[in-house]
Amino acid sequence: MPSQKTRSVDYHEALRDIAKSLVRLKRPERLLKMITRYIDRELGLTHAAILVYEPERSRYTIFDSKGIRKIPRSLIKFDQDYPLIRWFSSKDKETESLRQYLSKQKIREILSNGVAAKLKPETKAELSRVQRSLNDLRADIAIPGFFKDSLIGILLLGEKLSRRLFTRTEIHFFETLVHDAAIAVKTSEYHQHLIERNLELEVRKKQLEERLHEIERLRKKEQSTYYEIMKSLAQEVHAKDPYTFGHIHQVERLGVMTAEELGLDLSGKRKDVLSAGLLLHDVGKVGIPDNVLKKPGGLDREEWKIMRQHVEKGVKILEPLSDFKEVAEIVWCHHENYDGSGYPRGLKGEAIPIEARIVSVVDAFHAIVSTRCYREGRPVEVAFQELRRCAGTQFDPKVVEAFIRAMKKRPKRG
Repeated sequence: MPSQKTRSVDYHEALRDIAKSLVRLKRPERLLKMITRYIDRELGLTHAAILVYEPERSRYTIFDSKGIRKIPRSLIKFDQDYPLIRWFSSKDKETESLRQYLSKQKIREILSNGVAAKLKPETKAELSRVQRSLNDLRADIAIPGFFKDSLIGILLLGEKLSRRLFTRTEIHFFETLVHDAAIAVKTSEYHQHLIERNLELEVRKKQLEERLHEIERLRKKEQSTYYEIMKSLAQEVHAKDPYTFGHIHQVERLGVMTAEELGLDLSGKRKDVLSAGLLLHDVGKVGIPDNVLKKPGGLDREEWKIMRQHVEKGVKILEPLSDFKEVAEIVWCHHENYDGSGYPRGLKGEAIPIEARIVSVVDAFHAIVSTRCYREGRPVEVAFQELRRCAGTQFDPKVVEAFIRAMKKRPKRG
């Protein structure tokens, strides 16, 4: 009954109650439906509807409509050029005061009195189009809701069942309600976006963890392949020269000790590369004829030319293995001398990779102290003296001293 719809409303209390609901409800659709239900139940209008912007479709649609003359939701779909939308979205200074809200009565007054004379012709034409839009939507008043100058939606209100005009208190109530609802809707959208973003980040985190596990698995497989290749190549060297086979494993151990004493970063593949270089620096000897490789005593000039070819031969053996490029460079440089007098390229000082400089020192040390078929090995102290004598010419002085320190730190065997 109309008499039930026109009872007195405490608007301040209503705003407090609605504000509590806006805070409690997290989903935008529930917030908006609550508003239309409240207006229909408490305020005695022919209908109440809410136009809401759909960013994914760049249009405004009737989200909800309640009342005896409610608007079918499926019929209303407006783009940015619809007169009512364009009016409230405008940035024109001339009509700024008229964009807080619009009513059919307000428009009639503007167009029929002296105010219209001060407006541009295009503004009056636009107001007439807005007036027709309100008639089409059965709305007596339209109140926009903004968030940071963006038009979020419009509250459309039909006539009062009492046929009375809206008071300034009622209009202020609706303006405050729409303002709070626009903020609540946008906050809810941000909250939902944050939830979706967090879910997306969780999925990406899981994918990253899976990828890292896969990388770790491949790294372990790569290391295993590394080891198998090194072992196979070492066995080839062993088949040619049993001394070299025992020699390279001791050189590897001493070389890693020296690198650690120098404070080199051996994380990641760095230690693998160093170990491979220490193990495979003489792999090219598999291509040296036995009469040169196993000759007791010194080599003549021609034999030395042949022996020196083991460097290039080693590089060629490793060349097809793309993962061994850094190792091949160590092999390529392990006979370069610190003063530039070495071979095959005559590199000097820091131009020689540090790994190759380490190989050079530990390889020479082991050769001095090892017993061969043609001579006895010499004492460790004698080897130290020889390394220091050649420091700065054949060897990097820093590597020599680091090697000697590392050797002296080794636990003595009984």
